[in-house]
Amino acid sequence: AGDEPVGVIAERESLEIVRRSLSESGIDIGQAELAQLPKTILELDASAALKTLRLLEKLDELDDVARVFSNADFPEEALEALAAS
Repeated sequence: AGDEPVGVIAERESLEIVRRSLSESGIDIGQAELAQLPKTILELDASAALKTLRLLEKLDELDDVARVFSNADFPEEALEALAAS
């Protein structure tokens, strides 16, 4: 029951303090990183989602791009279509 991963969201300034506190409490830290979290989520239809996913994939392939973030909510059928192509 206690084996499920848990996400913790903290302010940028508190990341190291939270990570250290959890670690000192004996909690295994799988990952601790800064992430861009959207304030609003944009729901896309399947066609727009597929186009956006392809664009994000192309951006991610560029050597100068380290990470790509999006505020889009991709429908399952768009994710499946991309995986199938």
